[in-house]
Amino acid sequence: MNEYIMAPEEVSPETIKAVFDDAQIGATLTPDDKVCVAEEGIKVFISVEEDKQLLTYFLLFGWRRGTSLQDQLELTNALNQNVVLLRAWAFPEGIVLDYSLPYDGGLLPQQVLSAYQWLRRTAIWGIQQYDQKRIVA
Repeated sequence: MNEYIMAPEEVSPETIKAVFDDAQIGATLTPDDKVCVAEEGIKVFISVEEDKQLLTYFLLFGWRRGTSLQDQLELTNALNQNVVLLRAWAFPEGIVLDYSLPYDGGLLPQQVLSAYQWLRRTAIWGIQQYDQKRIVA
């Protein structure tokens, strides 16, 4: 299979959105130039970091009302310790799970889709596996 390889200088929010459009997966561009992919009520945002030649994929989940800081940090640490290649970080309103894909040598459209699917699947699994106190809304 000869699939087109995007050169690093061709990677932009518009070209990443076009990859999802070609795959018939709904994607939009946000006002701050992120690609937003929404499926089954879950949104994944993709940021093109041209200076680092990275695509950063991230999901945001909110905390349930009344969740303690201790519980938030315990879940964040459990995810960081147990889920390989995924990074979790907490903020007052919720938790972010992210993954970065370098594109310095070019980028296959299938890599863009595969990384999206991997993060979505892995993040959901991680929350289901490690959120034993059910603090994620």
